[in-house]
Amino acid sequence: MTGDQATTGRGRRRAGAVVWPIVVATAPTAAFQLPNLVVAPGVKVSLVVFGLVVLAAAVVVQVVRARRAEASVTAAAAVARSTELEHGTAVRYAFGQLATRLARFAELRRRDRRQELPAFADRVAVALAFYLLPGVPDVRANVYQLSEDLRGLEPIGHGGAEDTAGVFRAGTPYGDRNLDWVLVGGGPRVVGDRATDVDADEDLPGFEPRYRSYVSVVIRSEEYSFGMLTVDSPAPDAFTDLDAKYVALMASFMAIAFSHATPFPDRDRNRRKGP
Repeated sequence: MTGDQATTGRGRRRAGAVVWPIVVATAPTAAFQLPNLVVAPGVKVSLVVFGLVVLAAAVVVQVVRARRAEASVTAAAAVARSTELEHGTAVRYAFGQLATRLARFAELRRRDRRQELPAFADRVAVALAFYLLPGVPDVRANVYQLSEDLRGLEPIGHGGAEDTAGVFRAGTPYGDRNLDWVLVGGGPRVVGDRATDVDADEDLPGFEPRYRSYVSVVIRSEEYSFGMLTVDSPAPDAFTDLDAKYVALMASFMAIAFSHATPFPDRDRNRRKGP
């Protein structure tokens, strides 16, 4: 169906919603008053019959319209209940799976935890992309870890859209901005459209990111920063407030995993800036 056809269909439905109630209201009057305006008995009978037919047809149409409206409301409610149930099941599954994996993760020896960290990061990113944010168009989730020299944010976990993320490095506009934000534990970033972001004018020549909207949260625990968790989409305004809360909660899961995998003495070498 074309746009013009859809517009025409909507116009007819609106016209019907106005016209038929008027017909139903005026049909009884037309059926019994119009014959009084003529003298010929045959014409009177014809007008009465015609008016009664119109009245009956209008009533039938109203009943059919009412039943269709009721069926539409019932169907919409059923879809809403089904969607809510599916989403609730997905949320419980995602959190349940991560909680189980995190418990097993904590039971590993420390050196094994460090080796297992990317796998857990993948699970967090997959849970976000496929279970918690399935309605976001072409969503991508990435977990970044601060490099040993604290001059880079390196992707270690990925879920969703197939294109992988790059490294944010010190000395580049977005690298410096993200590093400064992560190292001090800045608050969550929710950007509806990067085209209106105040930092968009810092884009390097030829820089064309695949995303327009994103949510980023610092992965941080006990005043130590470990990295960041980011979800993005090519669609503008793709993320809701609830989506942002999911990202923050997943960042907390990652912070626990990083804490288990990183010795505190190593982190004490820099009290402010990361592991």
